[in-house]
Amino acid sequence: MKFTERLVTFLKTLNPDAYGKLASELSLLETWKQFFFNYLLIFVIMLFLFVPAVLFGASTLQEQLASFDEFELDGNFSASRPIVLMDGPDIVVDLSENRTIKGEEILFTEDGIQWKRFLLFGKAEKSWDEVKDLTDTSDAALFALLLFVAPSLAFWVGILYLAIYLITIIIFGVVAYLVPKIWRHKLSFKNALKLSIFASTVMMLIELWLLPFYRNWWLPFLIYLVFLAIGIALVGDRELSGEGRKKKKHDIWH
Repeated sequence: MKFTERLVTFLKTLNPDAYGKLASELSLLETWKQFFFNYLLIFVIMLFLFVPAVLFGASTLQEQLASFDEFELDGNFSASRPIVLMDGPDIVVDLSENRTIKGEEILFTEDGIQWKRFLLFGKAEKSWDEVKDLTDTSDAALFALLLFVAPSLAFWVGILYLAIYLITIIIFGVVAYLVPKIWRHKLSFKNALKLSIFASTVMMLIELWLLPFYRNWWLPFLIYLVFLAIGIALVGDRELSGEGRKKKKHDIWH
């Protein structure tokens, strides 16, 4: 499928009324390919949205920097407690003795800066001596230091949200398959999973495009459930007793 076709399909997944036609046209494999295309497109645009978000959030960073008792780029800085510069992904300043990175994505210590690598295991680290010539101002220093870890940070955020969406799609694909049976709707698991994948587009779009400015998971998730419910109602076959229609094994759509 060409890029323009993927893009058109991306737009169609924002319309629950198109789910029936999409499900009949796309195989499950193509539907998963479309999901990854949608996620990548949305995620890349989200990364660009972080640029104005960082500019607008400069005052917030200044407030966080006020928590330092002292800060110099050569590592001579002090604070009375750990300081969370960002939450989800976690960017933390902790001056505890022998502190090493654990659950954080980026960690500032007395000795330098640590961050997770692209690989699933291991960390990267730079001492303050290696970065002390970047700039003379503390807030600009933090922004400059973040440039070292921006690729790794983007990678780990991408993996985190991708895992969340995959789990959500599978769980509610099962729900979409089981719940309609209560109202005597007939829907195969394959097509229920397709509906869950299609409905995830609006959830990803709203959550990730808002992420640089405002973190909210329940509103995108609620809209996802609404889109999924509409899709089920529109394309689910009603199982009528005594109906003798013959269907092809793979065809359950009207």
